[in-house]
Amino acid sequence: MANKFYSVVLGEHTPSGVTEGSSTSSEAIELRVSDTIYSNKRAVRLGIQAILNYIIKKETNPIA
Repeated sequence: MANKFYSVVLGEHTPSGVTEGSSTSSEAIELRVSDTIYSNKRAVRLGIQAILNYIIKKETNPIA
């Protein structure tokens, strides 16, 4: 099973600041997507949106 890793330097906010790779880059913010769902772009988008909603609504430490 392969994975795709999307990484961004803390504070970056543009798509050009995102890197994609087959292994971790050890950046502060990183997302791993398993290839078992990667072919379904909608499922990936919904999962990312769920994580974002969680951070916005529930996470208070240390992100607050």
